[in-house]
Amino acid sequence: MDIVDFLYQAGSLKDVDRSGWKTVGITPESVSEHSYRTALIAYFLAKEEGIENKEGVLLAALLHDVHEARTTDLHLVAKQYAEVDEKRAREDALETLPDFLRPFKDKRIMEVVKDADKLECIFQAKEYQDLGNPYVKDWIKNASSVLRTPSAKKLCRQALERDAFAWLFEARK
Repeated sequence: MDIVDFLYQAGSLKDVDRSGWKTVGITPESVSEHSYRTALIAYFLAKEEGIENKEGVLLAALLHDVHEARTTDLHLVAKQYAEVDEKRAREDALETLPDFLRPFKDKRIMEVVKDADKLECIFQAKEYQDLGNPYVKDWIKNASSVLRTPSAKKLCRQALERDAFAWLFEARK
């Protein structure tokens, strides 16, 4: 696979929905949309955690779900019945771009990226909660419980204390 094929493959993530939200009646964001905010969160966490290789953090965050172009996004109940080799799918997706796999081998980078992934889920769930969906509280509880870095825990507290749409109404003044 060359860079052109990789970019087409990455683009297909715009059409892969985050499936868990559908189980509670939400029309979800795409994997691409999720990965975008995950990368932003990962950058801020890396800065707070003193990680110098921010390029690696951004790359790993942008590509953390690239395997879903090949496997789709499976929610937790579906994962009880389907076995997906995410590592192999990611390696196959990035086979001609070995430099893109390097950040996935760095434990500190991956700790931040995993926290960013969970935090993005928390931010998204908080938005849905503030729009009136009562079922997303379990997503918030579960994702919050596995955060590891101090900066992620702090950002989580701040996100949950703030109305998700306050910025919009404050900007309209």
